[in-house]
Amino acid sequence: MLKHIRARWPEIDVPPGEPTWLLYELDEQADAVVRSAGVFADGSVARNSIEIEERDGKPCPSLIDCSLAEGFGSVDAEEITLGEFDAVWIKGVDKPFWNIR
Repeated sequence: MLKHIRARWPEIDVPPGEPTWLLYELDEQADAVVRSAGVFADGSVARNSIEIEERDGKPCPSLIDCSLAEGFGSVDAEEITLGEFDAVWIKGVDKPFWNIR
């Protein structure tokens, strides 16, 4: 089952070039981040997904390199709906992180 969460950048002052809001689609059964979206102060959105990462044929089991408990255990996040996540996702520009071309 997929879960969707939203969290603000963890520090009060958001560093230049970093998103103010972070949204994640989590697959708790697979212990993986499936999709992510970062919302910047200017309203732009950068998005990533396992599917985007695997476009060049390189495997990507998750968008984080640790368990969900490790990666999100101390994160102050609120659960959001799939519709809320997708409303941000469709505005995004693909930005792969792991398998950069």
